[in-house]
This record gives sequence, C-alpha cells and structure tokens, in this order.
Amino acid sequence: MSAIFSRGAARIRHAATGEIYEVPANELEWAEFASDERQMGPEIGYSAAVEHPALGLLTWELWEYPLGAENMKETHVNGHELLANIDFGLQHFPEDDDEPETVPPLAVRLAALPQQLDALERALEQLRDASPMLGHNQPPSEFQMGVADAEIAAAQDSIAEVRAELASPAAIDAADPVVVERAAGRFAKLAKTVRSWLAWAAGKAGTGIVTGIGAGAGTQLWQNRVELLETVSGVADTLAVWAQHLMNQL
Repeated sequence: MSAIFSRGAARIRHAATGEIYEVPANELEWAEFASDERQMGPEIGYSAAVEHPALGLLTWELWEYPLGAENMKETHVNGHELLANIDFGLQHFPEDDDEPETVPPLAVRLAALPQQLDALERALEQLRDASPMLGHNQPPSEFQMGVADAEIAAAQDSIAEVRAELASPAAIDAADPVVVERAAGRFAKLAKTVRSWLAWAAGKAGTGIVTGIGAGAGTQLWQNRVELLETVSGVADTLAVWAQHLMNQL
C-alpha cells in the first residue's frame, strides 16, 4: 500500500516584505481532490493547503498514476519565493512479506552527489542546445520546455558552488546553508519545468508533435527523459535534505 509522506519544513520569502517564514510539514493535511479514469487505471490527485496569516493560501499537490506510482507534484506559494520546500512524496509501505524500504542516510546521499552533479552538468548542456527546439510546437505555456540561458547558467554556477562545499572534510555539517539552499531551489524549479514538459509530451507521443523536436540534443533528451527527470529531481531532493540538516545545525 502507499501513502503520502511529508517531512522537514518549507521556507518562503514574502514577495513584498522580504521576510522569510517557515511552514513545518506537520501542518499539511493531505486529502484526495481529483480522480480521473485513464488507460492504466485511475489517476488520483491529492492536495494539502495551509492558510498562512502573512503569505495567504499555500498549496501542495501530488498525482498518483498508475496506482502506487508518483506521477508529478507541485507547490504553489501564492506569488512568493520558495527557498526550500517540504520533502513530500508517495511512499510505499511493504506488505508483510516485503522487505522494508529505507531512506539513505544523508552521508550516503552526499557521497553519491558528485557523480550526480556530473550527470546533471551534461544534462544542462543538452538543455542549452535543445531549448530552442523544445518549445516550437507550441505546447501550453505552463508546459513549454524553454529554459533560459540565464537559468541554465545559474544552475551551472550552483553546481560549481556545491562542488566547492563538498570539498570540505566536514561538509555534511559545515557547508554554507545559503549556497546549498539556493542550489536546491534552482534545481527544484528546473525539475518542475522538466516534469511539466514531459507530462505534456507524454500525451502527444505518436502524434508527430514530440517527434518534431528535431535531431541531436532534443531527441536525446526525449529518449532519456526518465533519466533526465530522475537526475534533476534527485539532486534537488538531496540538496533540500542537506539544506534542512544545515539549518538545524544553526
């Protein structure tokens, strides 16, 4: 069976005042808000909302499709700036005869991070080459893949900064939380862009629209779409957990 987990806290900067607020995960109460029958069974949407006294309505959404599989998730912060998000997702609870799932310790995740950053850097180069092609078939604006050069450059800067933090022998506890948190936010935003475009493109597969993205980097991105999303999301998730750990040390 599966259920939604949420842990940690979101840190949100007010758009007008610049004040930073923290929303703990225990304030989220998840409920089903949408369901639609599709080819592989029902697609179910879950949401959790917090009415913050200063930030207004904040919402978190997660879609399950097919049953037992996390499809996509989104966070809406009412026009403010999301600095660090709550760690949330679909968690599988094993049956009696299943082996229990465990979340890797932070030290293990950080040990794997350099290799993930290498893969992410290659993916960013592909995005830079492919972005002009991936939007030309005019998907809805919220699903367009166009990633600005400035956003890609910022992500590459964060890769260099995170590598510098990892070089410290005491990185797990002594890294700069501002650097790690900034990188987590940049990669979470990038993961959302990739996830939205893939959701649109998956529905257009076989229509000639997706195949029109062109040869070279665009085609390679589509063929490796799962790996691309896992790479960006994996780095963003690890950095978010690390940033939260560093904040707890303060």
